[in-house]
Amino acid sequence: MKIPCSIIIPCHNEAACIRTTLRELRAFLGDKVPIAVGLNGCSDESGELARSEGALTGETKNVGYGHGCLVAIEALHSAGMESDSYIFVAADGANRPEDVQRLIRHFEKHRDERFLLGLREFQLSSWVREFGRALPNLLLGIWCRLLGGQFFHDLGPLRLIERNLFEELAPGELTWGWTIEAQIRAAQLGERITSLPVIER
Repeated sequence: MKIPCSIIIPCHNEAACIRTTLRELRAFLGDKVPIAVGLNGCSDESGELARSEGALTGETKNVGYGHGCLVAIEALHSAGMESDSYIFVAADGANRPEDVQRLIRHFEKHRDERFLLGLREFQLSSWVREFGRALPNLLLGIWCRLLGGQFFHDLGPLRLIERNLFEELAPGELTWGWTIEAQIRAAQLGERITSLPVIER
């Protein structure tokens, strides 16, 4: 079955919040957008809770963001679903469902924009509060500029990547380098990366 977009949620021991995350997404997106949860190294009830909310699940013993994303995509394929694009969403509810919906609508109107990056808005207060995360993200953005020619002030974990482009990128860093690798590879390929402002909770 061919579908425009699918939600990909890498999940590592998120039993406390995965059900709420899935219910929020369903409330905004309805049942037409498949949701696949990639369980990576889970030792809690995340899988059972995700399936109880109607999500497809894939599972691996390997811990890592990229491992979770890949097994979620495999779960879609196993269910006979061929998606035009993948939207990568946090399992812990950090991404607002309305921002996910914005990415979908933008892609539907601009199919030539194959990489949509949800950049968290720069706010001085959040930098002061989360300096330990914000500074490394900025430094990685500078690294991306050096290697790929494009600068980003954030890694943008909420993102939409068109399926054919995702296959061209062929990400191989399956732990903490998953997000920055995709941005650098896309920039090196000369792909246009469209940034959309989002708010992280």
